[in-house]
Amino acid sequence: MIWVSRFLRVGVLLACLAVLSGIVPISLTHFRTGNACPDLGPIPACYVVSVAYLAMAIAVSIGWNRLKWLFFVGAAPVILLAVAGTTLELFGRPTCPRSDSGWPLCYTSLMIGASLLIAFLGAVLTEQKTVTSARE
Repeated sequence: MIWVSRFLRVGVLLACLAVLSGIVPISLTHFRTGNACPDLGPIPACYVVSVAYLAMAIAVSIGWNRLKWLFFVGAAPVILLAVAGTTLELFGRPTCPRSDSGWPLCYTSLMIGASLLIAFLGAVLTEQKTVTSARE
């Protein structure tokens, strides 16, 4: 069962890197123009999301036995911002950056963030179950 944990771990890392490849250009556009993503007080939301996905990628790549907390620190703002943005979008207050086709990116962020959290928890639980059964 350790292969399941490793597969999920690599999948989470690749997904984080894929998201970073999409969010970093939005962050750079916001840095240049100041209007690519909404602000959370003085901090643009895309900066927060970029740092959060980077934290998740670091936690997964270095080893989640030591850095589980870092993954959750990264996942929390991603999911909370995505839920808030999705809720505002659904109630007619467009706040999320849009894709070229007009799709609100907070919908995508919510799906990806929730999927990564589920995969991360699945990998951790699978790894713990494997270690526990190996000890018996």
